[in-house]
Amino acid sequence: MITVRMAKPSEFDSVKKFIRSIFPDAIIQLEDEDTVLVAEHEGKKVGFAHIIEEDDKVLLQGVGVEPSFRSHGVGTLLIERALDLLQDIQKPVYLKVKALNPVMELYARHGFSLKKFGDTHVLVKKANA
Repeated sequence: MITVRMAKPSEFDSVKKFIRSIFPDAIIQLEDEDTVLVAEHEGKKVGFAHIIEEDDKVLLQGVGVEPSFRSHGVGTLLIERALDLLQDIQKPVYLKVKALNPVMELYARHGFSLKKFGDTHVLVKKANA
């Protein structure tokens, strides 16, 4: 069974190592006030979502799933939990993504739409009313 929980700032070093195992070239900055969700299977990290709240928007800074757990609903669980946490926040949610990312459909199912800013593709979910 997959569970999703919030990581404590004291766990951020191990979360960074996990994120690097998925995205080796990523520049990872976790601040104590950030929200980091961790998906686990039998005590092992299998996914994460990094959320940063700013004055006028929320950044879904990163979402990743361990390759052997992709297509098993882990990404869906993470997105749903993140959006549940944000349901009372009346700010748009932004997620930067590569245009050909295979999980674009997952994000679209959860209300994100593609916006293009120059060469950068950003998914935006409108603020909750």
